Amino acid sequence: MVLNLLLRDVLGRDVFETIYKDLAMKDILAIENDSRKVTPDTLFIAASGYIEDAHPYIPDAYERGCRLFLVEENRVEEWRKQYPEAFFVGIPDIRRNLGRIAARFYDYPSRKMIVCGITGTSGKSTTAFVTYAALRKMGFSAGLVGTIEYRINDEVYPAPNTTPDALMLQRFFADMVEKRVEYVVMEVSSHALALGRLEGIDFDVMCFTNFSQDHLDFHKTMEAYFAAKLSCIDLLNRSVKPKKIFIYNQDMERALDVLKHALRFPEMQIYAISTRDEEADFLAKDIELSPSGSRFVIKDIPISIRMIGMTNVYNFTMAFAILAQWRLHLRAIAQSLAHITVRGRVEPVEGGGIIAVIDYAHKPDALEKVLVTLRGTLAQGGKLISVFGAGGDRDKSKRPLMGEISGRLADYTILTSDNPRTEDPLAILQDIEKGIKSVTRSYQVEPDRKKAIFLALEKAKPGDIVLIAGKGHEDYQIIGREKHHFSDREVVEEWFARHGISIV
Repeated sequence: MVLNLLLRDVLGRDVFETIYKDLAMKDILAIENDSRKVTPDTLFIAASGYIEDAHPYIPDAYERGCRLFLVEENRVEEWRKQYPEAFFVGIPDIRRNLGRIAARFYDYPSRKMIVCGITGTSGKSTTAFVTYAALRKMGFSAGLVGTIEYRINDEVYPAPNTTPDALMLQRFFADMVEKRVEYVVMEVSSHALALGRLEGIDFDVMCFTNFSQDHLDFHKTMEAYFAAKLSCIDLLNRSVKPKKIFIYNQDMERALDVLKHALRFPEMQIYAISTRDEEADFLAKDIELSPSGSRFVIKDIPISIRMIGMTNVYNFTMAFAILAQWRLHLRAIAQSLAHITVRGRVEPVEGGGIIAVIDYAHKPDALEKVLVTLRGTLAQGGKLISVFGAGGDRDKSKRPLMGEISGRLADYTILTSDNPRTEDPLAILQDIEKGIKSVTRSYQVEPDRKKAIFLALEKAKPGDIVLIAGKGHEDYQIIGREKHHFSDREVVEEWFARHGISIV
């Protein structure tokens, strides 16, 4: 591709001809923001969604033979002086333009597929995976971009971030197009929205699952966090797709504010899901919850799923609403949902009458929901034991809140390490203790996560439920700056095996 055509299409003809009228006709065969991957025919873009400033990697790219660079416009002269034989182009707001440039270079792959984005404080992973899995069960070619993994049909790729870097994302989309993917379902994080990683994607559907406290270490205030989430609607509005659909949870906190924002765009079709309002477009009613699954009805279609609790009623209702937009037979949708389960999301491991439930809940609202869910399915006389911690180098304000929630809703709690990262694990646990000790003394502290899980299972009797929260699908623990292999499920399976208990 010729460089001037790439930039003209991204920046607009008027801006381009004013600023870059004399831009040389430079041919480029690849674009990169990783200096280790450049060649002499690569355009290096000094922007990334992960680090604050990618300009320091320009010397490394130059040493590897790269001579074409895109830099922030206010730094172009600085680099031209340092490397006069290289070709530097300055563009405004390079981080946000990265996605647009990548989309143009890969010939706008999102325009060649049906793309659904799912945002919200919780429920993103489950709803995205369920929607993707249902499409695959119905025989469609589908892609998934999620916290747990990325998928192109049945090919699985590790997921380093909820939403990838803008360049990686467009490259991944281009791969999907080449493999004839029809539908893409992706999680949309507040970080990705705030950092502009989704620029250049044309969405068909955007969903808002719920809203509660999270990520205040990044957004600082709840209003900033909410504003980032709301921007998903603006992103959908900027799509070139002829039909733009927004689906939201009418029962969630600040639902009215979400609706008001969506109503600013008259061309957008808006649909609501609910378990309460008879007027909602997709109402889940006649709900029956049990330890083995959930039953409910949407649009007179009975639905039976293997995942438990009201949280999953909402997640599967949202997935149903998404799939219904694509003119798929409603009974076929219901059948496709019947046997889907999601790793690390209210995932039961049962043996000897004891049920261990592994869940990703790592924020106050999610922990409360899963504890309420499990308490509602306890056998008569059964007890609920909670094992959880909190991540280090993250929002500290949620720690005592989570302690109070577990102390109030569980019969017994064992506080342990999650991903302590560079913080002192005991200091994290002391923060959680401030909340739990205000409501109960039925708890203990065990920083070693494996020992904590073993303690909980030793304490459990047939009919009891042990919730192991915080890590879910993760198969690692971050201590300091290193990842160590650790799987909650593997630890549970080891305990059952040591006690000669078969897993059901």
